[in-house]
Amino acid sequence: MTEQTLQVLIAITVIATLVSVARYFTGTKSYGIYVPIVLSIAYSYTGLRYGLVITSIVILVSTLSNSLLKKIRMHYLSRIAINYCFLSIVLILAIAVINKYGFGLDRISTIDPLALVSIVALSDFLTKQIVQKSFKAVFTTLLGTILIAAIGWFIITRKFVTIFIINNPWLIFVFILINLIMGRYKGLRFNELLRFKSVEQNKADDSSVK
Repeated sequence: MTEQTLQVLIAITVIATLVSVARYFTGTKSYGIYVPIVLSIAYSYTGLRYGLVITSIVILVSTLSNSLLKKIRMHYLSRIAINYCFLSIVLILAIAVINKYGFGLDRISTIDPLALVSIVALSDFLTKQIVQKSFKAVFTTLLGTILIAAIGWFIITRKFVTIFIINNPWLIFVFILINLIMGRYKGLRFNELLRFKSVEQNKADDSSVK
């Protein structure tokens, strides 16, 4: 097994645990576990800045594409396929423009193609959300997914973290234990605590006014 393969496998365990903690302890929603894992690993190949630029393009094009295509009655997979066509066109043009003018993104044409595909695949999950849920729900889940992916990127790109886990593989069992705890956690989530604190504060303010 190569060191790179081992690093990726370790990254999967770290980010999967991060998603679990974020969902059940802090209340941060995401597109399941798969998308944050893929985005975090993709960002580790592209760099966070380039990864977020591509992610922003994917979000913008997917949102506009769905706004146009929802006016046309068609099968779901055909809608997705057209959306990917639009994405390919815009990304080709964007990379060409950036190559010409720079914009501080001079290395965008050297990005790993598989990492680029992994980020573009976010469009599929985003489209499903747009079709099924409200804008607020879509935005909240999307923001949570990108935030978790960015935190995951930060963790897995710290060399000392990877080396430490490689040298101490028993830590994977610690991740399993953390997930067992999260799987049975029934307490208030962090966002709920903040919400209740805000409500209590408003009640206290109202009482003081009276």
